[in-house]
Amino acid sequence: MKKSDFTQDAPGKLVPVAIQEYPDGPLEEPVTTKTIAFVPDPLPPSVEWDSLRLRHFSLYTETTSVLGKLNGLHKRVGNAAGLLRTLWMREAKLSSQIEDIETTAEELVLAGAGRQLGVRESGMESWNYVKALEHGVYSDLPWSVRVIKEMHKRLLTGVRGDEKRPGEFREQGVYIGDRTKGVKAARFVPMPAGDGLVNALSDLEKFVNTSHDQIPPLFVIALTHYQFEAIHPFSDGNGRIGRVLISRSLVKEGLLEHPVVYMSAYIYRYQQEYVDLLLNISRHGGTYWGDWIEFILNAIRTQALDAIWRSERLVSLRESYHEILKQDDAPSRLFQVVDDLFAMPALNAAELVERAGITKPTAGNDLRRLERLGLLEEYTGKDRDRDWVAREIVRVIEQEGPES
Repeated sequence: MKKSDFTQDAPGKLVPVAIQEYPDGPLEEPVTTKTIAFVPDPLPPSVEWDSLRLRHFSLYTETTSVLGKLNGLHKRVGNAAGLLRTLWMREAKLSSQIEDIETTAEELVLAGAGRQLGVRESGMESWNYVKALEHGVYSDLPWSVRVIKEMHKRLLTGVRGDEKRPGEFREQGVYIGDRTKGVKAARFVPMPAGDGLVNALSDLEKFVNTSHDQIPPLFVIALTHYQFEAIHPFSDGNGRIGRVLISRSLVKEGLLEHPVVYMSAYIYRYQQEYVDLLLNISRHGGTYWGDWIEFILNAIRTQALDAIWRSERLVSLRESYHEILKQDDAPSRLFQVVDDLFAMPALNAAELVERAGITKPTAGNDLRRLERLGLLEEYTGKDRDRDWVAREIVRVIEQEGPES
């Protein structure tokens, strides 16, 4: 990162920083490298908001209209919570993929169900994203440093990154770029750790929780995401937490009833444009703020359309499952069992006994019936301690949508 890359309109300042590197590997002695870091100014930036609102009026109106349609769809769904969790699992998979954490939807489901067979550590890492999202959405706290730390702790505890202070801000400088080339070739160096970082997050918290008559709510979400990524408060997991916060903010701002619009698919598809826009705001500010807001509006609109399409598929799948059960004259308890599969598409006999309050032999018969009807598939191949997954639901998690 070079001082000459930043213009006088950059919304922040450059400060000296010393960063420890491990060129010979993490177990060797570190080397301290001196460079510069970017400290963003507090929000909001100095922008002609009337002009920006006019520029994005049509896109903003269309985006809020799609969000309204999505709200209407979920109001008509009886078990919306179950369907929402399926969408959460898709977001966890895709958000992890951006960080080069590769897992399958089935691994993610099995990790969430507490299974060991067929689950790599990457599945557990992805499931932690679901736990972080779930905590953030259901917390009664406003956008705050406290809730962000709580989400981060759930994201990294017990998986790779557990050594990087889950739930605590970083204590050292970090950089963004090719690790093999070192900090001197860094694309971006976020602000130093310490009191300045804590104060920057405190300022961001105040901005989010203050009303802004001139700045529409979706603009506020776009500004907040940039600022969080520029501050980069954690040693690991910043991108995943930043994306979770967008989904949470859509609910807390009253734009969505349920957290079902997620950015990861769009950001993954346009990753280069995303990182370039973030960097160009830091370097130049000015018109790039408008370009960034347009990017986020397009992302929210596109992903809201995907959520509508995917929700309709899940609703249709649930209705077809119910029809199959009716045609087979299945006992009424199995309708609730099937509905629960949308919240967690994995099931075994012990869980069915506990949920339905039935005996183990009855649970075995029920599982065999659901397997015969094609609603569940046994995946262990064992004669005992068997497990089933609802692979059609898992496929909805994996499937590419019409906007892809």
